[in-house]
Amino acid sequence: MENFMKIIKSVFKWVGIIIWLFLIFVFMQVPAVESTPVYSINSQQQFIEAFKHVNIPHNIFMMIIFVLLTFVMEWLVCVWLKNKLDFSKKLKQKYLILAIVAGIFSFILDILTMPSAFSNANHPDVFTETLKTPLGVILILDLILIAPTLEELLFQASIQKGVFKNLNSWVAIILTAFIFAGAHNITLNVAFLNRFLSGIAFGYVYQKTNDIKMPILSHSISNFLPLIICCIQAWT
Repeated sequence: MENFMKIIKSVFKWVGIIIWLFLIFVFMQVPAVESTPVYSINSQQQFIEAFKHVNIPHNIFMMIIFVLLTFVMEWLVCVWLKNKLDFSKKLKQKYLILAIVAGIFSFILDILTMPSAFSNANHPDVFTETLKTPLGVILILDLILIAPTLEELLFQASIQKGVFKNLNSWVAIILTAFIFAGAHNITLNVAFLNRFLSGIAFGYVYQKTNDIKMPILSHSISNFLPLIICCIQAWT
């Protein structure tokens, strides 16, 4: 009877953790949603019409609230899963180099697998158009700071070294990368493979350094480099 109760408690614990992680994933989408007026457009006029309905103070307020809420939830789940987060770890040059290389690797994957994303399309790109508006600052903050931080805290800190902490390190990296890719693109295609390989790179960086700042840096670089291209397109 005692063993049965332990099993029941364990089941409830892990069901609760899974629900908690799912809620984190849902909440962390809010900053991305608030950083652009719309996700896809067929014409510049469509973007202009969508932007007319944007309330920038409201967008900023929602971003702040959900960033703080998501961060606290991620911190708590890491505590529950006994993966202590330490943002004060001293930076090591070899780890910085590893993180930078992983970020550049992810960016190169984007170029090789999705070249159209970095070329002038027949219709305007929503991110390029957003950069021309006051929402541009919010979009930049989301892409290079907010999204990398919240995503790596979820996938690497909470899942890889939390949920999968008792597994072989490479098994944990691969499983986490699969979840990371599926969260970005549920369809098994080139984009999924791109995210999967990027997830492996970020996961390896975290396993190697045991410093959550390093995969965050890698992820930030992988977002920052294509952002530069979008900025060039926006103002040329």
